[in-house]
Amino acid sequence: MLLVNYEAPDGAKRHNRLWNGGNGRGTVQLFDLKGKLIDRIHAEHVGCEYGEYC
Repeated sequence: MLLVNYEAPDGAKRHNRLWNGGNGRGTVQLFDLKGKLIDRIHAEHVGCEYGEYC
């Protein structure tokens, strides 16, 4: 993971301590209002970022 100092094109700095990595994986699950599973998506070998948006 790399600590990234990102500045938006308009000059604003909207992230504090933004960590960036290139070996992410994860699962997204979509449920309806009653809690029934509608769809599940799994992805691997993707870029990932973690940080605090201001």
